[in-house]
Amino acid sequence: MKDKKSFGKYISEKRKELGLTQEELASKLYVIPTTISKWERGITYPDITVITKLCKELQISEHEFFTACDDETINQEKKEMKNYRILKKSVFYILNVGYLIGLIACFICNLVLEHKLTWFFIVLLGILISFTITTVPILLKKNHYRLFKIALIFTILVYLLLYTICLFDNGTWLLDSFKIATFVFLFFWIGILVWTFTKLSIWHKVSISFVLLAIVTMFTNPFCRIVLNIQNQDSNIANIISGILMIMSAIGIWFYKIRKEH
Repeated sequence: MKDKKSFGKYISEKRKELGLTQEELASKLYVIPTTISKWERGITYPDITVITKLCKELQISEHEFFTACDDETINQEKKEMKNYRILKKSVFYILNVGYLIGLIACFICNLVLEHKLTWFFIVLLGILISFTITTVPILLKKNHYRLFKIALIFTILVYLLLYTICLFDNGTWLLDSFKIATFVFLFFWIGILVWTFTKLSIWHKVSISFVLLAIVTMFTNPFCRIVLNIQNQDSNIANIISGILMIMSAIGIWFYKIRKEH
């Protein structure tokens, strides 16, 4: 009986069906009328020693009493689950309709302003990346290799986005951007493979992910300076501190898991 109000409502209905007042029922149970009032208002429960006598006076079995109360709770839980599913579906459709409206608007604006499609393809790839992160996981909900497939689509789209930006920018930085992206994706994919194909506990997977993220955080800036041949040595101290904290978190999780197992 998780719901006190459902419990109180049930007592009140049964009492009224028998034509009993709160005072009369209280007299039969040897309690004061305010006790019955508190039960029916969902403020308190009856003592376990009173339930048998209460069921007898209400002319129901104990099983019927508990089942009826549980049914009301279950119905409430079903209603809440239904509302959650409706909300989830609404967000899903609103989000994806928003993607579509954004694409159509950018398509029209690009044609009207430049009489050809140029930056629209950048917007298209950006929205596809967002779609991959927000919508594809729902579409692949029951797929065993869902994370691996989402990561693969995401990786391909990022490289395509870099290529498209460089193409319409007439830039010469495509190879350098690919090198930097590959450096980051190297650790990203190690994590994906660990989560998808190993049987490690979730605690070990989380700790490994923290270590990989720490490496990316600490070494991406220096790697970018090398690739882009940047001479000024900006301080990387904030990233190093963040990386150390992540590694310490990973070690803490690891020891917590070991302690829990023993």
